Amino acid sequence: MLKKTFIFILFTFSVLTAWAQKANIRGVVTDTVEKRKLEYSAVLLIRSSDSVMVKTTRTDRNGKFELKNLSAGDYKMLISYPKMADYIRNLRISDTSNIDLGNINMELKSKVLKEVVIQATKSAVRMRGDTLVFQADSFAVRANANVQELLKRLPGIEVDKSGTIKAQGKTVKTVLVDGDEFFGDDPLLATKYLKANAVEEIQVYDKKSKSADLTGIDDGIKNKTINIKLKDNAKNGYLATIDLNTNVSDLGDYGGMAGIFKNKLKAAIYGNYSNLNNESKINNSMRKLKGEEYDLIEVGDDGSSIMYVSGDDDEDYIAASGGLPNNFGMGAYYADKFSKDKMGLKLNFKSFDNNNVNLTTTNSQELLPNETKFFSSGRTANNTNVAGESVKGTFNYNTDAKSILKISFGASRNRNENTSVGGNETRSDNGIFISQNKQENTGNGNSDIFNGNINWSRKFEKNGRTLSIDVQPESQNSRSAENSTNRTVYFNASGDSIRVENTDLRKKNTGKQNSIGMRVNYTDRLSKRWTFETGYSFKTISSGSNRLVFDNIANNAKKIDSLSNNFKFINFSNVGKMIWQYSYENFSLSSGLEATQTNFELKDLDKQTDFERSYLNLSPRTNLLYKINNSNTLAVNYNGYMQQPSIDQLQPVRQINTPLYQVIGNSALRPSFTNSFGLSYNSFQFNSDQYISAYFNYGFTNNAIVSTELVDDFNKRISSFINANGNNSISGNLSYSKGFSKSHLRFGIDVGFNRSNTIAIINATQNKAANTQYNLRGSLNYYTQQIEFSYIPSASLMTGKSSIGEINDGRSLTHNHEISGTVQLPFKAEFNTSFSLSFRPANASFGQDLNTAIWNSYLSAKLLKSEALEIKLSVTDILNQKIGYNRFVGGNVTSEDTFSYIPRYVLIGLNWNLSGNFIKKTTDR
Repeated sequence: MLKKTFIFILFTFSVLTAWAQKANIRGVVTDTVEKRKLEYSAVLLIRSSDSVMVKTTRTDRNGKFELKNLSAGDYKMLISYPKMADYIRNLRISDTSNIDLGNINMELKSKVLKEVVIQATKSAVRMRGDTLVFQADSFAVRANANVQELLKRLPGIEVDKSGTIKAQGKTVKTVLVDGDEFFGDDPLLATKYLKANAVEEIQVYDKKSKSADLTGIDDGIKNKTINIKLKDNAKNGYLATIDLNTNVSDLGDYGGMAGIFKNKLKAAIYGNYSNLNNESKINNSMRKLKGEEYDLIEVGDDGSSIMYVSGDDDEDYIAASGGLPNNFGMGAYYADKFSKDKMGLKLNFKSFDNNNVNLTTTNSQELLPNETKFFSSGRTANNTNVAGESVKGTFNYNTDAKSILKISFGASRNRNENTSVGGNETRSDNGIFISQNKQENTGNGNSDIFNGNINWSRKFEKNGRTLSIDVQPESQNSRSAENSTNRTVYFNASGDSIRVENTDLRKKNTGKQNSIGMRVNYTDRLSKRWTFETGYSFKTISSGSNRLVFDNIANNAKKIDSLSNNFKFINFSNVGKMIWQYSYENFSLSSGLEATQTNFELKDLDKQTDFERSYLNLSPRTNLLYKINNSNTLAVNYNGYMQQPSIDQLQPVRQINTPLYQVIGNSALRPSFTNSFGLSYNSFQFNSDQYISAYFNYGFTNNAIVSTELVDDFNKRISSFINANGNNSISGNLSYSKGFSKSHLRFGIDVGFNRSNTIAIINATQNKAANTQYNLRGSLNYYTQQIEFSYIPSASLMTGKSSIGEINDGRSLTHNHEISGTVQLPFKAEFNTSFSLSFRPANASFGQDLNTAIWNSYLSAKLLKSEALEIKLSVTDILNQKIGYNRFVGGNVTSEDTFSYIPRYVLIGLNWNLSGNFIKKTTDR
């Protein structure tokens, strides 16, 4: 025992001695002009051998800093402060160093530039305020590499095979070039077509919301943003691409674009055609071009208070979940600033024509409260076409240094056609027919939308005092026509046909809506720590809906009064809000309340009846943010909001395509109120390239609007809505990511879960459904200039329970494995292969394993001196194992679906990328 104790003491003493021998550095940062201490200066210690950041800190109120527990070696110390020239000093420390740098005097940049020109090598990675800056030339990439390849070399940044970028664990949604949009802010366009050798710096930061940027009140909304700073000779240039891929038969993916950027001018045209599921690369980049975003004043026909952002990237885009597509698109983009940047204009035009043919089948089981089981199956052939044009634009005018007038507008016209032929049948659990249905629908329609926003905002001389005024007009018109024929057969308990019901309906629908809204918002900084925001807005909506249904079986095509309605809606809403924010050092707390008072009137012009309602919606919110240090943040938030029942839920148009399904409204519905709580933690240590993220959310809804169904013995359903309590959800996630720059490795792991509890009424019996999902995901990435490799395994366990009973055990498990590798070959050739392995083991509901292995590969070669021309041979689904299939296991419901898909194919591709600069390369300073 004595011997063991002596060994333990000796070991502990050795560890403590080794720890005690770590070096420390301290100092005080001061201003040489005013002799003041510079608080919050950024202090970075960078290893000289590989430019990896080892330690970082900020000075305290007295300008003091200290770096502890440092290993021996050669380092560079970088200290930065706004408007001051960077302080750079070489240091060599030993294990026992205890360095006191004393007062470190910082010079104004203007003073330094007047006296002397300094030539210095910039650090590979440094902090500038809250912005992480990477010096592009410090990271080696192959010749003619694009910005995507450069980003892969930067610590803490990941780029997947689709071009999606993650920085510090968060998805990057905005990429700017020299602080401005580069033909929009879509990350793919700038990173794919700009060359890495044109980049001077990569800047990564959290961009605040437009509201927070104007008012100074943190609303907790941040968008991870990358800004690409180009070298002087690369700021004016051109880019063009032609991408042609074909199987020399019936499949193809073709696209092209050309653009120029010169000072503030950016202009581009593009076009694409594709009949592949993987949409055109050009369309993927260019469809996100848009006009200016603005916060819509939205109250809605139902009186609910909603705020969302206009100009959504995909608002003109319709993605089919399956089927055989045939898509065409074209457009143009223009943006420029003039009059010394006081004025700016942005215009974007799009035209698209998307067609989809899809054959779907469905098989499902459902358990009813009386333990009756229905087995349903269906088959539908759909042919849909959606086409349209849109134009968006923004005009900016800086009336003075602190005021700006912004006029945004959008206009679009969409057309659609649809033909579907299908049928379904229901059997009892002993296999006897209960009902059969066959249906054919043909229809077409069109809609026109105009919306806009006029905004004037001003920042006053007093810091934190702002005023913003918005006026928003909107107009919508829609028209549609449809023919629907249906044949329904009903069977008795012996399986004999007892009744046949035929319908032949012709429908004609017209709708219109006009609205005007206005919002005034004012903020003021009451003290160093307190900020106040208040606002008022109103919106009035006048809309109408006229739906006519005719019986084609009758000789005179008689109008069916019970299915026809002519409604007019009038809505007037007043919204007031008040928010307070308290800030102290790294802590901020904002709390407030938004109240919406809505008067709502519904006029039934056919029955000459009026229906009026008045609502008061209260929406509290609280956001707490604690910035533990420059790399760690903790946030807590609460939001409460009301949701009013919709017009269709209150007094719906009775819609019937098949006699087996009808909807009836409930005018007694009350608004629901949802409480949402959230807790999140983020940590990113860029010196060790380590990221940790965690969040936990919980929400519950009082008076939730839930569905109620009456299902008879023929599986005929009458659906309506009621209020009920019991809807709630809970979710959480933990993510960890770690990079090893010397080994070119990065790995990560995600663990998450979510559980939802929902209430529904089936045949007057309450059904409590609980669905839970557990997720596990890992990732391993290796990258050099010659080899790229990634492995992403994932697993998901889903369980479903139902209070009225369960089909089997309501449990299913899936696991997937994504493996991809790219090798650079001689003669500028490249080989890529990827495997997508999916495993869905048999369970109590489905007795057969469902496993697939999708293997894709391509071989490409780049030609010309600049490698601008690429020839590619690609094979998709080499093993021909792709299937159009989904299945679901719930509590009292299970289902499986199939859809059309494109099987194995081979493409020959020709891609030509041309980019260059109008300015010849200048000599480096």
